[in-house]
Amino acid sequence: MFWSKIWFFLIALVGAVAVTVALVLPRPAQRALVGVEANRLETACSVIHILLADDARNRVELAGAFARSPEIMNALEAASGAEHLDEARMKQVRDVGDSVMKAIQGNRKPDFAMLIDKRGRVVARVRLNDNDFGDVAAGRPLIDDALAGYLRDDLWAQNGTMYFVSAAPVVKQGGYVGAVVLGHQVTNQLAETLVKSLEVDMGFHLAADGVAGSRTIAFDHGPMLAALGKLGDDPTADCQHVQPMEVHAGADRYTALVARLPGEAAAKQAFYSVLIKRPEGVGFAGSLKEIKESDLAFGNFPWIPVGGGFLVVLALGIGLMFLEADRPLRRLTTDAVRLAKGELERMTEDAHGGKHGSIARSVNIHVDKLGREAKAAKKDLDQLLGPAPDSGLGSLGGLGGLGGLGTIDLLAGGPPRAAAPSAVQPPPAEFRFQDAAPPPSELRLADSGPVAARKPPVRPGTPPPVRTQAPPPPPMARRPSAQYAAPPPPPPHTNPGFPPPPFPAPPHMLDDDFLGRSGAGDSMTMIGDPYFRHIFDQFVATKQSCGESIAGLVFERFAEKLIKNRDDLM
Repeated sequence: MFWSKIWFFLIALVGAVAVTVALVLPRPAQRALVGVEANRLETACSVIHILLADDARNRVELAGAFARSPEIMNALEAASGAEHLDEARMKQVRDVGDSVMKAIQGNRKPDFAMLIDKRGRVVARVRLNDNDFGDVAAGRPLIDDALAGYLRDDLWAQNGTMYFVSAAPVVKQGGYVGAVVLGHQVTNQLAETLVKSLEVDMGFHLAADGVAGSRTIAFDHGPMLAALGKLGDDPTADCQHVQPMEVHAGADRYTALVARLPGEAAAKQAFYSVLIKRPEGVGFAGSLKEIKESDLAFGNFPWIPVGGGFLVVLALGIGLMFLEADRPLRRLTTDAVRLAKGELERMTEDAHGGKHGSIARSVNIHVDKLGREAKAAKKDLDQLLGPAPDSGLGSLGGLGGLGGLGTIDLLAGGPPRAAAPSAVQPPPAEFRFQDAAPPPSELRLADSGPVAARKPPVRPGTPPPVRTQAPPPPPMARRPSAQYAAPPPPPPHTNPGFPPPPFPAPPHMLDDDFLGRSGAGDSMTMIGDPYFRHIFDQFVATKQSCGESIAGLVFERFAEKLIKNRDDLM
């Protein structure tokens, strides 16, 4: 079974490796997927930063075009020369600004405009707090730079929202007469436009408040604010320095990346976030769920090599089992059947190997043990009654050594029958250890004796006589053996060819109480009884007349053997 065990070990090893690979591979795949998503987030963050810068350039150009409008230049020149700004002038300048805003073409129309004279006073506001005027806007970095002749943009936080603002100076005939500020509100539409081609989501945040986003997602801002607190002084490098983080929005999980927004709103923790929904844990079960029908097609899955390998492994396993298990067991079964039929005396150990050889050796050991026990039993009987002649009766374990039919006559009270010296008579049916019909010679001997005389032959057609059971004889008290010192004369004996018994069996030998006893007490009774001594003498004489040896034949052992035979026969 060596190669079969090696084969099973290899199959188990391959199965264990396959299961290990199936359970372990999803985890590296999950990590690789998370890494890919982190790269996507970093790339999307950088792209959004570029798009915001490009949008700022477009807004600045729009503000410059607005400031170069002649109506705006004339209105601000007149307002800059006035000592006080009144409501009538405010409405006039507001109407001029509104008409210019209406003339702007494109999708990025400003949401509000501020017209400021060269003193920094707000002459008019268009479409946002349009009734407010006269306040001083100078002092804000964006407006100061515009009054100084610079084009720039900024981010303002106002009324819970944020505005991308751009400013441009208003110049007339080489002199600065004021400045124009245009503002664009941060809206969901702007967020959707920025991430339209990036397959991610984004949001604009003002501290812990969400201002706008491509999707309405409510999640905890704590991890994001904590990440912002660890950043350096350069906001333009936030996308490369911030590590992706996991944020929760209800039962959904997202991987987020944050970057700060520049301008005045940065003081109020203005930032934007790029998010992507975290993939579900792949795992073994998740991988099975993701399998599609196309994955198992012949073009994508190596069915032929897998099927061929399975058939090779199966054939190898069946062959090893046949060579190392089935065929040796069949040989062992064949030898066992031949042993049972008597065709073999012992099983052939050399023809079997391994455990089957051990089984054959164990069977042979038991067969040898039975043979030794049989020889020992025959030797003990030979020591008691003398060696039996070599014939088929030897298998009866010493019953033939009692001189054939003589034992029955001894137990019945008569003399032993003389056995022919030339041949050993078969034992009577009473002495056999199995139910077998007595030979015809025994039937003839029995019919010729007194028993036949008591059983008349039945004629054909005659109904069988009614048998009546005689009352049992009264129990006879045991008498001492001295009473048989002078036994009465024997009854007439009708068996021809056999000498008559010297005297009948003593009555106590036929007593049920005597027949039911056995053991050392009975052997002692026989030893002290002259009747059994006389039987022993007749037995010895009979064996001598038959030419058998009487070496080792002792009366005490002879009595014990008679008791044992009597118990076995009963």
